[in-house]
Amino acid sequence: MSKLIRIAQMVFMVLVIMGLYAFANHKNSQREVRGIVMEFTPNENLYTNLNAVNKLLIQKNKAPLKLPKERVALGIIEHWLKEDPMLLNANVYMTVDGTLRALLTQRTPEARVVSDSVFYLDKNGDPMPLSEFHSARVPIITGNLSKMSLGDSHKIVAFAAQDVFLTKNMVGIHLTPEGQYVLKCRMEDFDILLGDSQDLEEKINKLKAFYNKAQKDQSLQDYSLVDLRFKNQVVATKKR
Repeated sequence: MSKLIRIAQMVFMVLVIMGLYAFANHKNSQREVRGIVMEFTPNENLYTNLNAVNKLLIQKNKAPLKLPKERVALGIIEHWLKEDPMLLNANVYMTVDGTLRALLTQRTPEARVVSDSVFYLDKNGDPMPLSEFHSARVPIITGNLSKMSLGDSHKIVAFAAQDVFLTKNMVGIHLTPEGQYVLKCRMEDFDILLGDSQDLEEKINKLKAFYNKAQKDQSLQDYSLVDLRFKNQVVATKKR
C-alpha cells in the first residue's frame, strides 16, 4: 500500500511540475516584445544603416513592438527585412527576456555598371542599387549591355576577384559594339582585348607571360593594345 502511495505522490509531483512549466511558458509567451536589436555582420562596409532598415519596418506599419511574443512570426520579419535592396539575409530570433534580435548580412558589390543606368552587380551577379552611405571601389563595366552580356561581364569580374594580378591591375571592362570584351587596367597605357568570356584562365596566363617579358624588356609603354583572342599567342600592337 505504501508503495502505491509513493508512486501516486511521484505522479502528482510530475504533474505539478509540468503544470508549472506550462503556465510559465504561457505567461512568457504573453509578454510583449521588449525591444528590437539589429546589428550587421562584422567587418563589412555599410551600404545601408540601421535607421534605414528600421524605417522599412515603420513604413510597413508592422514593427513588432507591443505584440505578445507568441504572435511574432520570425520568418515574416526576416522576409520584411530582406526587402531592403542592400540586404542579402536576415537572421531573426527572440531572446528569453523578450528582445527581438536580428543579424543582418549585406549584399556585396563586385562591379559597377555604367550604361543606360548605373548600379552595382553583387557577388551573385544580380543588380544592386548604389548606396548613399558608401561607394564601393570595384571594377566599372561599360558598353551597350544586355542581360546576357551582364552575365558574361560578371563571369569576368568574378574570375578577376580570385586572381591577384587582375585584382591589383584591372579597373574596368568595356563591351564593344562588336561584342568584344576589353579590359581596362591601371598598370600601363594599353587596353587588353579579351574577346569573349571563354577560356579566361588561358587568356590571363598569356597576359601575365607577356607582361613579365615586356616589363623585363622595359617595353610596356610601347604598346597600345594587347590581343588575347588567338590560341597560344598574344598579338601586341605598338603605339604609332
